[in-house]
Amino acid sequence: MGKLYYRYAVMNAGKSTQLLQIAYDYERNNGRKVLCLKPYNDTKEGEYIISRLENGVIKRKSDFLIHPQDGWLYEKLSTEIQKAKEANNPIAIILIDEAQFLSRSNVWDLARIVTDCDMPIICFGLKVDAFGNPFEGSTHLFALAQDIEEVTTRAICRLSTKPKKATMNLRLVNGVPVFKGDQVAIENNQDIKYLPVCLDVYMKLRYGKIQINKNGRI
Repeated sequence: MGKLYYRYAVMNAGKSTQLLQIAYDYERNNGRKVLCLKPYNDTKEGEYIISRLENGVIKRKSDFLIHPQDGWLYEKLSTEIQKAKEANNPIAIILIDEAQFLSRSNVWDLARIVTDCDMPIICFGLKVDAFGNPFEGSTHLFALAQDIEEVTTRAICRLSTKPKKATMNLRLVNGVPVFKGDQVAIENNQDIKYLPVCLDVYMKLRYGKIQINKNGRI
């Protein structure tokens, strides 16, 4: 049954791992065809969707990268769905990683595919950026998705002295928290890193009430 799902969480909560597990179950255990996609502007690991487990060994190449133009995704998915039907290997589900980077048009295209093609689509992504602002993709997924659920598997604050639920993404540049800059800054192995933190820690760091020491603790 066609339905648009949004599964959101902070970074490092296991969203990509869940996506890869679903794809594995459909393909390996049930012999069903799956499309795994991500937006073109998620440049980390190129065309691959990657889990942080096992140091990135668990990964899968995207079937294609999503471009933001109005109507592009609808036409592309319509073509892929029709081709798969003609090959007698219909697509069972579409899975999208890093869905916060989708454009407004992309999300509306997904809603059209769900209703026109009776296709289930599960999107995984963030709720807000490192500055507490909503992304275009997540904003419209919250508006249009029929089923919205928070992924909380590993959503624990990395800096709190007590176990607290992480709801914010803290951006570190060379180990220093930053609270302004470009909305999209992909994590890398050099200067940019992200930590999932609770609102309490985030606000105290933002307004200078606490600091991160050289050992990466508060």
